[in-house]
Amino acid sequence: MKQLLALITSAFLYFYFAHLVNASKSVSTHSNNTCTLRVLNPGEGCFLYKVEAGNFSIPIYYYLPNQLLPNTKVVFAMHGEKRNAENYRNDWRNIYNRNGSDNSNFILLAPQFEQKWFPLATGYNLGNMFTEDLKTLNPQDHWAFTEIENIFEFVKRSTKVNATNYYLYGHSAGAQFVHRMVIFMPQARINLAVAAEAGSYTIPSKHTDYPCGFKKETGDQLPSVDLKRAFSIRMTIILGTKDNKPLSNEHDTYSCDAEQGSNRLARGEYFYTRVKSIADNRKEDFQWTLKKVSAAHIVAHTNPPIEDPMLVSCAAKEFFPELTGVNCK
Repeated sequence: MKQLLALITSAFLYFYFAHLVNASKSVSTHSNNTCTLRVLNPGEGCFLYKVEAGNFSIPIYYYLPNQLLPNTKVVFAMHGEKRNAENYRNDWRNIYNRNGSDNSNFILLAPQFEQKWFPLATGYNLGNMFTEDLKTLNPQDHWAFTEIENIFEFVKRSTKVNATNYYLYGHSAGAQFVHRMVIFMPQARINLAVAAEAGSYTIPSKHTDYPCGFKKETGDQLPSVDLKRAFSIRMTIILGTKDNKPLSNEHDTYSCDAEQGSNRLARGEYFYTRVKSIADNRKEDFQWTLKKVSAAHIVAHTNPPIEDPMLVSCAAKEFFPELTGVNCK
């Protein structure tokens, strides 16, 4: 009798946990399955953007206001290494929901650059400019940076929005993406960029190895860069003053990362100081600024970990100066 009960109990537990596993798999894939084919409706949603240079699509989590006005802005929110674009869309929407506004005057686009198509840091953090071994330069229509321009053009056509440029925000790996896009694609229609809490930076110097600098000794060389134009793009580097703890080796994607500093705060300060010096020596119109806020990289003890809401709020304040209730000191 005891053996029979034990057998029944084991079978029950097996099917119970099998159900949980299947349920978790269903949840993990549910988001992409609910994305529509290039259809934007008012409110929050997700659509699949077909990449013209490849046989795949990029999920775009979005918010579309009920009414488009002449001054409606287009904002991109670039996810971190978790590639969790939906969370970034929700974080930006929460800023306005807390203030009781359910019809914010902006289109929010959070593209999800999945590992399958944009693998590792090379495919996303570095904008997919090179193959994974960093030796072969990809055609520009294969760059992840280029897809931001393409998505913007598609949304303009689809919604008839009047915007001629867009606002670009990135956090962590997304901040790496953003500041490198400003450097390597300054012809992009960026009105204002915000890079918050990057773990690694590219300094426009031939004395530092790529991707931390412009020095490249093996394989294809970097594309030509118009620094005058890049420096003229408005960009804010946001650093959290609480993010001053040493990073572990797992956060150093490249051997040159540690040379920029032992933590994100130090690396951001180093990056800005070096680049400003380069711009000053060239006597360029330097439109990049540095802002320090009392924030951490992520909120501790959350599951899953989320970015510090102050980073999003202060980025939103850069894009929407009229935003109230935000203290970025």
